[in-house]
Amino acid sequence: MASQQPSFEFKPGSLGRNLKNFNGDLDHLVAAVVDYRGDRAIAWMRTKAKWTDRTGNARQTLSAHAEHKVYANGFEHEIHLYGGMPYQIWLEVRHAGKFAIIGPAVKYQGLALMKQLTSLMTKLSAR
Repeated sequence: MASQQPSFEFKPGSLGRNLKNFNGDLDHLVAAVVDYRGDRAIAWMRTKAKWTDRTGNARQTLSAHAEHKVYANGFEHEIHLYGGMPYQIWLEVRHAGKFAIIGPAVKYQGLALMKQLTSLMTKLSAR
């Protein structure tokens, strides 16, 4: 029985094309993590807000929006955290920020996002 030797064929241009595809696939993974973290940020803010909300409107309108942009030289992903009530700003700044939730969510969710992306990159590099 003849054993077959592994073979490798290099086609000019295929490396660049495959690298571009890999970057696109990696971008989709990052976008999925950013979307997930945006959803988690909403839940985190709504459960961790320290203030009493008599009408429920301020807590219910705490939200996040993930945005993904494509540029010629790469991709950009953002998560916008916000509250939907006109008085939301006062919940953030009054009493020296004692009852703030959006500011702390930016820090907490930002760290969680970076930890999750670092874990993803570590797993990808181990392959």
